Amino acid sequence: MKIWLEKIHLDLKVNWKLSRNQTNFKENFIVYLETIEGTFRSEIAPNIRYGETVQNILEEFHGWLSRQDISSILSRDALFESLKVVQLHSLRFGIESVFLSFFAHKKRVSLGQYLNLPGIKSVETSFSMPILPVGEIADYLKPLERFKSLKIKVSEESALEMLQEVRKHTQAKIRVDANEGWKSLEGYLKFERSLSGMNIELVEQPFPALMKDEYKELKKLTSYKILADESIEDEADFGELSKQFHAVNIKLMKTGSLVKAKDFLIEAKKHGLETMMGCMIETTIGISYGMLFSGLVEYVDLDGFLLVKDENFHLVHEENGVLTSPHKI
Repeated sequence: MKIWLEKIHLDLKVNWKLSRNQTNFKENFIVYLETIEGTFRSEIAPNIRYGETVQNILEEFHGWLSRQDISSILSRDALFESLKVVQLHSLRFGIESVFLSFFAHKKRVSLGQYLNLPGIKSVETSFSMPILPVGEIADYLKPLERFKSLKIKVSEESALEMLQEVRKHTQAKIRVDANEGWKSLEGYLKFERSLSGMNIELVEQPFPALMKDEYKELKKLTSYKILADESIEDEADFGELSKQFHAVNIKLMKTGSLVKAKDFLIEAKKHGLETMMGCMIETTIGISYGMLFSGLVEYVDLDGFLLVKDENFHLVHEENGVLTSPHKI
Protein backbone atom coordinates (compact mmCIF):
# COMPACT_ATOMS: atom_id res chain seq x y z
CA MET A 1 0.00 0.00 0.00
CA LYS A 2 1.29 3.47 -0.88
CA ILE A 3 -0.03 7.01 -0.41
CA TRP A 4 1.36 10.19 -1.96
CA LEU A 5 0.46 13.78 -2.90
CA GLU A 6 0.69 15.43 -6.31
CA LYS A 7 0.69 19.22 -6.35
CA ILE A 8 -1.45 20.73 -9.12
CA HIS A 9 -1.53 24.31 -10.39
CA LEU A 10 -5.00 25.61 -11.28
CA ASP A 11 -5.24 28.79 -13.33
CA LEU A 12 -8.53 30.59 -12.71
CA LYS A 13 -10.85 32.13 -15.28
CA VAL A 14 -10.83 35.47 -13.44
CA ASN A 15 -8.90 37.25 -10.73
CA TRP A 16 -10.52 35.80 -7.61
CA LYS A 17 -10.91 38.74 -5.25
CA LEU A 18 -12.55 38.49 -1.82
CA SER A 19 -12.81 41.03 0.97
CA ARG A 20 -9.59 39.61 2.52
CA ASN A 21 -7.38 38.55 -0.43
CA GLN A 22 -7.16 37.88 -4.17
CA THR A 23 -5.47 35.46 -6.58
CA ASN A 24 -5.57 34.32 -10.21
CA PHE A 25 -4.46 30.76 -9.51
CA LYS A 26 -4.81 28.03 -6.88
CA GLU A 27 -2.40 25.29 -5.86
CA ASN A 28 -4.07 22.11 -4.61
CA PHE A 29 -3.00 18.52 -4.11
CA ILE A 30 -4.39 15.28 -5.46
CA VAL A 31 -4.09 12.46 -2.91
CA TYR A 32 -3.38 8.99 -4.29
CA LEU A 33 -3.78 5.75 -2.37
CA GLU A 34 -2.46 2.70 -4.21
CA THR A 35 -3.68 -0.69 -2.94
CA ILE A 36 -4.10 -4.21 -4.26
CA GLU A 37 -7.76 -3.24 -4.84
CA GLY A 38 -6.82 -0.34 -7.11
CA THR A 39 -5.79 3.30 -6.85
CA PHE A 40 -8.09 5.83 -5.14
CA ARG A 41 -8.01 9.64 -5.33
CA SER A 42 -9.08 12.62 -3.28
CA GLU A 43 -8.11 16.30 -3.14
CA ILE A 44 -6.65 18.84 -0.74
CA ALA A 45 -7.53 22.51 -1.26
CA PRO A 46 -5.51 24.58 1.26
CA ASN A 47 -7.08 27.81 2.51
CA ILE A 48 -4.99 30.58 4.03
CA ARG A 49 -7.96 31.70 6.19
CA TYR A 50 -7.42 28.52 8.23
CA GLY A 51 -3.63 28.81 8.34
CA GLU A 52 -3.01 26.38 5.47
CA THR A 53 -0.29 26.73 2.85
CA VAL A 54 1.22 24.43 0.26
CA GLN A 55 4.35 24.21 2.36
CA ASN A 56 2.76 23.31 5.69
CA ILE A 57 0.46 20.78 4.01
CA LEU A 58 3.55 19.00 2.66
CA GLU A 59 5.39 19.23 5.97
CA GLU A 60 2.50 17.85 7.99
CA PHE A 61 1.75 15.12 5.45
CA HIS A 62 5.34 13.85 5.50
CA GLY A 63 5.39 14.10 9.30
CA TRP A 64 2.20 12.03 9.50
CA LEU A 65 3.49 9.53 6.95
CA SER A 66 6.78 9.03 8.79
CA ARG A 67 4.86 7.88 11.89
CA GLN A 68 2.55 5.42 10.08
CA ASP A 69 2.60 1.84 8.98
CA ILE A 70 0.24 2.51 6.07
CA SER A 71 -0.45 -1.19 5.53
CA SER A 72 -1.99 -1.39 9.01
CA ILE A 73 -4.70 1.23 8.28
CA LEU A 74 -7.40 -1.25 7.34
CA SER A 75 -10.37 -0.02 9.38
CA ARG A 76 -12.12 3.22 10.25
CA ASP A 77 -10.92 2.99 13.85
CA ALA A 78 -7.29 2.61 12.75
CA LEU A 79 -7.69 5.48 10.28
CA PHE A 80 -9.22 7.88 12.80
CA GLU A 81 -6.58 7.00 15.37
CA SER A 82 -3.81 7.79 12.87
CA LEU A 83 -5.42 11.14 11.97
CA LYS A 84 -5.49 12.46 15.55
CA VAL A 85 -2.09 14.08 14.96
CA VAL A 86 -3.17 15.89 11.75
CA GLN A 87 -4.08 19.50 12.47
CA LEU A 88 -4.65 20.97 9.00
CA HIS A 89 -8.28 20.55 8.02
CA SER A 90 -7.93 20.00 4.28
CA LEU A 91 -5.06 17.54 4.71
CA ARG A 92 -7.10 15.51 7.18
CA PHE A 93 -9.99 15.46 4.73
CA GLY A 94 -7.77 14.34 1.85
CA ILE A 95 -6.31 11.44 3.79
CA GLU A 96 -9.56 10.35 5.41
CA SER A 97 -11.62 10.46 2.23
CA VAL A 98 -9.18 8.47 0.10
CA PHE A 99 -9.04 5.71 2.73
CA LEU A 100 -12.83 5.65 3.13
CA SER A 101 -13.14 5.29 -0.65
CA PHE A 102 -10.84 2.27 -0.37
CA PHE A 103 -12.85 0.78 2.51
CA ALA A 104 -16.11 1.22 0.57
CA HIS A 105 -14.60 -0.45 -2.47
CA LYS A 106 -13.51 -3.43 -0.35
CA LYS A 107 -17.13 -3.85 0.76
CA ARG A 108 -18.31 -3.55 -2.87
CA VAL A 109 -20.52 -0.54 -2.17
CA SER A 110 -20.39 3.09 -3.22
CA LEU A 111 -18.88 5.58 -0.79
CA GLY A 112 -22.33 7.14 -0.28
CA GLN A 113 -23.74 3.75 0.69
CA TYR A 114 -20.78 3.10 2.96
CA LEU A 115 -21.50 6.38 4.78
CA ASN A 116 -25.28 5.73 4.85
CA LEU A 117 -26.02 8.87 2.87
CA PRO A 118 -29.07 9.43 0.64
CA GLY A 119 -28.47 8.82 -3.04
CA ILE A 120 -26.68 11.54 -5.01
CA LYS A 121 -29.16 13.96 -6.57
CA SER A 122 -28.90 16.23 -9.56
CA VAL A 123 -28.92 19.63 -7.88
CA GLU A 124 -28.88 23.30 -8.75
CA THR A 125 -25.75 25.13 -7.71
CA SER A 126 -25.20 28.82 -7.29
CA PHE A 127 -22.38 30.42 -9.29
CA SER A 128 -19.95 32.86 -7.68
CA MET A 129 -18.77 36.28 -8.74
CA PRO A 130 -15.64 37.81 -7.16
CA ILE A 131 -15.32 41.46 -6.20
CA LEU A 132 -15.18 43.26 -9.55
CA PRO A 133 -15.06 46.83 -10.82
CA VAL A 134 -18.64 47.85 -11.57
CA GLY A 135 -17.84 48.30 -15.26
CA GLU A 136 -16.92 44.59 -15.59
CA ILE A 137 -20.04 43.14 -13.97
CA ALA A 138 -22.31 43.09 -17.02
CA ASP A 139 -19.82 41.08 -19.08
CA TYR A 140 -19.20 38.67 -16.20
CA LEU A 141 -22.92 37.97 -15.75
CA LYS A 142 -23.82 37.67 -19.43
CA PRO A 143 -22.99 33.93 -19.77
CA LEU A 144 -24.52 33.05 -16.38
CA GLU A 145 -28.23 33.26 -17.21
CA ARG A 146 -28.54 29.50 -16.72
CA PHE A 147 -27.94 29.82 -12.95
CA LYS A 148 -30.95 30.55 -10.74
CA SER A 149 -28.79 31.70 -7.83
CA LEU A 150 -25.63 33.82 -7.87
CA LYS A 151 -23.21 34.19 -4.98
CA ILE A 152 -21.81 37.72 -5.06
CA LYS A 153 -18.56 38.31 -3.17
CA VAL A 154 -18.54 41.78 -1.62
CA SER A 155 -16.51 44.12 0.54
CA GLU A 156 -17.91 46.77 2.86
CA GLU A 157 -16.57 49.51 0.61
CA SER A 158 -18.10 48.44 -2.71
CA ALA A 159 -20.98 46.09 -1.82
CA LEU A 160 -23.91 48.40 -2.48
CA GLU A 161 -22.57 49.72 -5.78
CA MET A 162 -21.82 46.17 -6.97
CA LEU A 163 -25.24 44.80 -6.02
CA GLN A 164 -27.07 47.69 -7.64
CA GLU A 165 -25.22 46.92 -10.86
CA VAL A 166 -25.85 43.17 -10.54
CA ARG A 167 -29.61 43.77 -10.31
CA LYS A 168 -29.54 45.59 -13.65
CA HIS A 169 -28.36 42.44 -15.41
CA THR A 170 -29.98 39.44 -13.72
CA GLN A 171 -33.18 38.23 -12.11
CA ALA A 172 -31.37 35.40 -10.29
CA LYS A 173 -31.58 35.05 -6.53
CA ILE A 174 -28.62 36.70 -4.84
CA ARG A 175 -26.47 35.17 -2.13
CA VAL A 176 -24.39 37.97 -0.65
CA ASP A 177 -21.04 36.63 0.59
CA ALA A 178 -19.05 39.08 2.70
CA ASN A 179 -16.28 36.74 3.91
CA GLU A 180 -16.29 38.63 7.25
CA GLY A 181 -15.92 41.95 5.43
CA TRP A 182 -17.85 44.22 7.83
CA LYS A 183 -16.22 45.24 11.09
CA SER A 184 -19.29 46.39 13.01
CA LEU A 185 -22.94 45.43 13.40
CA GLU A 186 -24.01 49.03 12.85
CA GLY A 187 -22.10 49.27 9.59
CA TYR A 188 -23.62 46.07 8.29
CA LEU A 189 -27.18 47.04 9.28
CA LYS A 190 -26.78 50.35 7.46
CA PHE A 191 -25.85 48.36 4.35
CA GLU A 192 -28.72 45.90 4.83
CA ARG A 193 -31.29 48.70 4.88
CA SER A 194 -30.28 49.53 1.30
CA LEU A 195 -31.07 46.05 -0.05
CA SER A 196 -34.82 46.35 -0.46
CA GLY A 197 -36.05 44.93 -3.77
CA MET A 198 -32.79 43.16 -4.63
CA ASN A 199 -34.05 39.55 -4.44
CA ILE A 200 -31.63 38.56 -1.69
CA GLU A 201 -31.79 34.84 -0.88
CA LEU A 202 -29.33 34.95 2.04
CA VAL A 203 -26.33 36.81 3.44
CA GLU A 204 -23.20 34.83 4.28
CA GLN A 205 -20.89 35.68 7.21
CA PRO A 206 -21.14 39.49 7.15
CA PHE A 207 -18.58 40.08 9.91
CA PRO A 208 -15.86 38.13 11.77
CA ALA A 209 -16.72 34.83 13.44
CA LEU A 210 -15.49 36.10 16.82
CA MET A 211 -18.30 38.71 16.94
CA LYS A 212 -20.76 36.24 18.49
CA ASP A 213 -22.77 38.77 20.50
CA GLU A 214 -23.20 40.93 17.40
CA TYR A 215 -24.47 37.92 15.45
CA LYS A 216 -27.03 37.17 18.17
CA GLU A 217 -28.26 40.74 17.95
CA LEU A 218 -28.27 40.64 14.16
CA LYS A 219 -30.47 37.56 14.11
CA LYS A 220 -33.12 39.52 16.02
CA LEU A 221 -32.91 42.53 13.70
CA THR A 222 -32.20 41.26 10.20
CA SER A 223 -34.67 40.94 7.35
CA TYR A 224 -32.64 38.16 5.70
CA LYS A 225 -31.38 34.66 6.32
CA ILE A 226 -27.88 34.88 7.76
CA LEU A 227 -25.58 31.99 6.85
CA ALA A 228 -22.52 30.88 8.85
CA ASP A 229 -19.36 29.95 6.97
CA GLU A 230 -16.16 30.98 8.74
CA SER A 231 -17.93 30.44 12.09
CA ILE A 232 -17.70 26.68 11.46
CA GLU A 233 -14.46 24.78 11.13
CA ASP A 234 -13.73 21.28 12.39
CA GLU A 235 -15.52 21.97 15.67
CA ALA A 236 -18.95 23.53 16.05
CA ASP A 237 -21.53 24.15 18.78
CA PHE A 238 -24.81 24.12 16.86
CA GLY A 239 -26.85 25.15 19.88
CA GLU A 240 -24.75 28.31 20.03
CA LEU A 241 -24.74 28.77 16.24
CA SER A 242 -28.54 28.54 16.13
CA LYS A 243 -28.67 31.69 18.30
CA GLN A 244 -26.55 33.56 15.74
CA PHE A 245 -27.58 32.21 12.32
CA HIS A 246 -30.44 30.81 10.28
CA ALA A 247 -28.29 28.44 8.20
CA VAL A 248 -24.79 26.95 8.03
CA ASN A 249 -22.35 26.32 5.18
CA ILE A 250 -20.52 23.01 5.60
CA LYS A 251 -17.34 22.57 3.56
CA LEU A 252 -15.41 19.31 3.54
CA MET A 253 -12.06 21.09 3.38
CA LYS A 254 -12.70 22.91 6.65
CA THR A 255 -14.54 20.19 8.61
CA GLY A 256 -11.68 17.89 7.61
CA SER A 257 -13.88 14.82 7.45
CA LEU A 258 -16.68 13.19 5.50
CA VAL A 259 -17.94 11.55 8.68
CA LYS A 260 -17.88 14.80 10.63
CA ALA A 261 -19.59 16.67 7.78
CA LYS A 262 -22.49 14.21 7.92
CA ASP A 263 -22.69 14.55 11.71
CA PHE A 264 -22.61 18.35 11.41
CA LEU A 265 -25.46 18.41 8.91
CA ILE A 266 -27.62 16.16 11.07
CA GLU A 267 -26.83 18.15 14.21
CA ALA A 268 -27.51 21.48 12.48
CA LYS A 269 -30.97 20.31 11.43
CA LYS A 270 -31.73 19.20 15.00
CA HIS A 271 -31.17 22.82 16.03
CA GLY A 272 -33.45 24.23 13.33
CA LEU A 273 -30.69 25.42 11.03
CA GLU A 274 -30.89 25.14 7.25
CA THR A 275 -27.82 23.70 5.56
CA MET A 276 -25.60 24.35 2.55
CA MET A 277 -22.89 22.14 1.08
CA GLY A 278 -20.14 24.47 -0.07
CA CYS A 279 -16.61 24.14 -1.41
CA MET A 280 -13.28 25.82 -1.95
CA ILE A 281 -11.80 26.24 -5.43
CA GLU A 282 -11.39 22.56 -6.27
CA THR A 283 -11.34 20.19 -9.21
CA THR A 284 -14.20 17.78 -9.74
CA ILE A 285 -12.33 15.23 -7.64
CA GLY A 286 -13.01 17.32 -4.55
CA ILE A 287 -16.44 18.44 -5.76
CA SER A 288 -17.53 14.81 -6.34
CA TYR A 289 -17.13 14.21 -2.61
CA GLY A 290 -19.30 17.25 -1.88
CA MET A 291 -21.95 15.85 -4.21
CA LEU A 292 -22.35 12.90 -1.84
CA PHE A 293 -24.26 15.26 0.46
CA SER A 294 -26.60 16.68 -2.18
CA GLY A 295 -29.57 14.81 -0.73
CA LEU A 296 -29.05 16.22 2.78
CA VAL A 297 -28.98 20.00 2.23
CA GLU A 298 -31.27 22.86 1.24
CA TYR A 299 -28.61 24.84 -0.63
CA VAL A 300 -25.72 23.77 -2.86
CA ASP A 301 -22.71 25.92 -3.69
CA LEU A 302 -20.39 23.49 -5.48
CA ASP A 303 -19.19 25.71 -8.32
CA GLY A 304 -15.48 25.68 -7.42
CA PHE A 305 -14.51 23.59 -10.46
CA LEU A 306 -16.34 25.98 -12.79
CA LEU A 307 -13.90 28.74 -11.81
CA VAL A 308 -10.90 26.73 -13.06
CA LYS A 309 -9.67 27.34 -16.62
CA ASP A 310 -8.85 23.76 -17.57
CA GLU A 311 -10.50 21.15 -15.34
CA ASN A 312 -9.17 17.80 -16.49
CA PHE A 313 -11.02 15.22 -14.40
CA HIS A 314 -14.68 15.76 -15.45
CA LEU A 315 -16.19 13.81 -12.56
CA VAL A 316 -19.05 16.30 -12.14
CA HIS A 317 -21.03 17.84 -15.01
CA GLU A 318 -22.90 21.14 -15.07
CA GLU A 319 -25.71 21.90 -17.51
CA ASN A 320 -28.20 24.73 -17.17
CA GLY A 321 -26.97 25.36 -13.64
CA VAL A 322 -27.61 21.77 -12.55
CA LEU A 323 -24.84 19.45 -11.34
CA THR A 324 -24.77 15.72 -11.97
CA SER A 325 -22.19 13.24 -10.75
CA PRO A 326 -22.36 10.12 -12.91
CA HIS A 327 -19.16 8.62 -11.51
CA LYS A 328 -19.45 6.59 -8.32
CA ILE A 329 -16.72 7.15 -5.76
